[in-house]
Amino acid sequence: MTAPAAAGTGLLGKHAAGAGRRSTRADAEDRGRTSLSDKVVEKTVARAALEVDHVHGVSGGIATTVFNTDPAVDVQATIDGHLAQLRVKVEVDYPVSLRTVTRELRRHVSDRVHQLCELTVTDVDVHVTALRQNTEQVRRVR
Repeated sequence: MTAPAAAGTGLLGKHAAGAGRRSTRADAEDRGRTSLSDKVVEKTVARAALEVDHVHGVSGGIATTVFNTDPAVDVQATIDGHLAQLRVKVEVDYPVSLRTVTRELRRHVSDRVHQLCELTVTDVDVHVTALRQNTEQVRRVR
């Protein structure tokens, strides 16, 4: 195990590539710009939505039936500059407070999109398409 070398020492010395150079905001702005497609933001939103407790993807559809895949969250994103409007279709566990779950979903999705995509979310419309009951069979002794 080695200890980190002090600044300006080591094999490269203090004249190493980038040493002494300070990155400024002007440098970052001169390099170009990054654009995100709506699809990238939609996938980010879908993953973020599934991170919320009691939220599930929309079941049904031929892909989930034929290929036995997990249901996906249905998302539509509209991006205008640094602003995003989102529509999310999900299923929610029953019995839970829909108001609490959808409030948490809006907050979490907005935070994650801002953190990962650096977009400001103006609206998150949540459409609950179904309520999911616990369908595990109770084991009974006869």
